[in-house]
Amino acid sequence: MNAVIYARYSSAAQTEQSIEGQLRVCREYAERNNYTVIHEYIDRAMTGTNDCRPNFLQMIEDAQKKQFDFIICYKLDRFSRNHYDSVFYKHKLQQSGVKVLSAMEAISDTQEGKLIEGILEIMAEMYSTDLSQKVKRGLKESAIKGTFTGGHILYGYKVVDKRVVIDEEKAPAIKYFFEEYAAGKTKKKIVAELNAKGYTTHNGKRITINSFQSTLKNRKYIGENIFNGIVSENSYPAIIDKETFDRVQERLKERAFAPARAKAKVEYLLSGKAFCGHCGTQLVGISGTSKTGDKHHYYACAKRYKTHDCNKNNIKKDELENFVIDRTLEHVLNPDCAEHIADMVVLEYQNSINGAKIKEYERRLIEIDKELDNCAALMLKATSAELIERFNNKAKDLELQKADAQSELSKLRLAISLKHTKQDILQWLNIYTDGEPQSIDFRRRLIHLFVNAVYVFDDKNVLFYNLIDETPIAFNEMLTAISRFYCIYQ
Repeated sequence: MNAVIYARYSSAAQTEQSIEGQLRVCREYAERNNYTVIHEYIDRAMTGTNDCRPNFLQMIEDAQKKQFDFIICYKLDRFSRNHYDSVFYKHKLQQSGVKVLSAMEAISDTQEGKLIEGILEIMAEMYSTDLSQKVKRGLKESAIKGTFTGGHILYGYKVVDKRVVIDEEKAPAIKYFFEEYAAGKTKKKIVAELNAKGYTTHNGKRITINSFQSTLKNRKYIGENIFNGIVSENSYPAIIDKETFDRVQERLKERAFAPARAKAKVEYLLSGKAFCGHCGTQLVGISGTSKTGDKHHYYACAKRYKTHDCNKNNIKKDELENFVIDRTLEHVLNPDCAEHIADMVVLEYQNSINGAKIKEYERRLIEIDKELDNCAALMLKATSAELIERFNNKAKDLELQKADAQSELSKLRLAISLKHTKQDILQWLNIYTDGEPQSIDFRRRLIHLFVNAVYVFDDKNVLFYNLIDETPIAFNEMLTAISRFYCIYQ
């Protein structure tokens, strides 16, 4: 039976030891119960009170592929501390035939066991809610008393004896910034003047506009600290008078209502997949405005754009993306070509995933066990602490290699048991034949799933499609046109 492990810790105060401890206990639990662990999902510094956890959501999605039967957690509160989310996702997993197991909580698969499980989930949620309320209450009291509540300290201030005080070295820069902006100067000019005066950031670097991005709107500079709806006037001593602050807000408001120069954000669908055919550098999205005021978007060689070390001409964004979409519809989703693609995928699958590779991993595991036995024997004979430590480190390294090899072996065995047929591939391709070619969602999905890389020359484009490996094909591989990729030339 196949299983995956889910591990999580909730705050930066906890460390990787927390994750390693959870994983060790879960692996031991899996071994005792004869579960084959094929993957581990880990969320670091993520709260369990909601489902905004990338690896958690990926695990839920992968469960629908029915590649594993169980999810092993250190305790149920690692899975979720929100009772509603726990019930919702467990029900969703149940529909895929996947069950959540606790390595540390012995819960039977009976009505009584389910009752205990529900109680544990509710207790975890209550603990999390109570802890959150205590933390908020403590921070609120600190704000009212005027003590520092933690976090980033604003430029112009410093913390002394848990209280925020004015930093006499940095505060004049803030005062100058506000006063000059209120008088009509641009941010860019003020920043240049501050650098000329010798002011630096907290880290001793040159000041940039980004250094003071939100400074002009921050009411702490006039002595007002708003925390959970309560205004504390003794947390931050004022650096700026209210009259100057209000003039700055008026100017910010005027500029906000000025005719907008920026347009809606443009999505470059081939980002990370488009490369220069001359030098192999990734293409980046750029834009320019013509004499008529029209804005145009291009893909440009990053090397030429940044250092002018390449002579590749820019290519219009729509021109390149339309080429990729049109050729994909013609050569991948065309029913006449789908048969050929399916044959190639099945052949690649057979070449990559077969019994020979399984035997190779099995042989490697036997070799690792022999090396571990040798290490153990040498440690017993060692006469110095230095040698013992060296053999111990070698043994730890071998244990990691063994765990990796066992994991890969499990994946290979699973992949062979789920062998895809030509008909499977054809059905999968047919799912994507329906769609509007001009739809941004359809174009995005097509490029994400099928396109491996496109190398752009001035007179042609070379387009590569994914078979199994999704790693973008390298420049030297493109030049020799590796046969394992299906490529199209313009």
